[in-house]
Amino acid sequence: MNIEKLLSAFPLPEEKRKILSNIDKDAMEKSIDAMIAKPAEAAKGLVALLKDPEQAPGADIQARHAIHAVAIRIPAKDQKKRAAYAEALASTLADEHPDAVKAFVIRQIQVCGGKEVIPHIGKFLTVEGIADDAAQALLAIGGEEAVKPFRAALPKVSESTELRQIQLHGLAELADKASKDAFLKALGDKDEHCRLLAMWGLVQIADKSTIDAYLKAEQKEQGFARNKAAHFTLQFAEKLKGADAKKVYQHIAKTRTGKTEKHLVELAKSKL
Repeated sequence: MNIEKLLSAFPLPEEKRKILSNIDKDAMEKSIDAMIAKPAEAAKGLVALLKDPEQAPGADIQARHAIHAVAIRIPAKDQKKRAAYAEALASTLADEHPDAVKAFVIRQIQVCGGKEVIPHIGKFLTVEGIADDAAQALLAIGGEEAVKPFRAALPKVSESTELRQIQLHGLAELADKASKDAFLKALGDKDEHCRLLAMWGLVQIADKSTIDAYLKAEQKEQGFARNKAAHFTLQFAEKLKGADAKKVYQHIAKTRTGKTEKHLVELAKSKL
């Protein structure tokens, strides 16, 4: 496959206006189809042409355009080719590339990847600067397999607030019941956002055994966190039943005594 020749069909920005205006759509679509026909070869060849955007901004615009165009189209064309393309992209993450290039590749995998790429992407949940892109890709894939890398990463990132936030967000978003103890522990995190993410995680799994710990923690919050916690607490109550839900509503009515919190008390009392 002659990648350079196929890329010649992709437009370059005009010198003056810096926009893509001269586009030969038919030629570009033919190039995309040719890449889809040999997805693994295309993926590796395209990634090899990527440059560090800080060192050579815009120098690889055609390769980036092509990678994204194939990622968008290939899922609707052929699932086997989709998997081959995604796996080939993921395999390049083990090569020597700048972090910015790896992050870009992961964002393209987010568009077309499935379970086959999870082991490759999960490794980057502990890498600052790339972890957020890896997390978004895993969340897009979803499912039980996507949860496992977050579970594995959380104990390894205790020294990084940003990485703790990313892991807790992923586990909460995926409503991981097996992370109940991790959420309970994070209720005491020194970082406000981590504590809020822990609350959200407990709301997501709605385990009645966590009610007391949750309510004890949420009433300690102040300012923005107090407001956010109140909304999480209402969501928690909505997911519970009978006496458990009543307990949470009663807690809101009792603890939200500020002048700006009257609406919360009224809402909670209306549910009792």
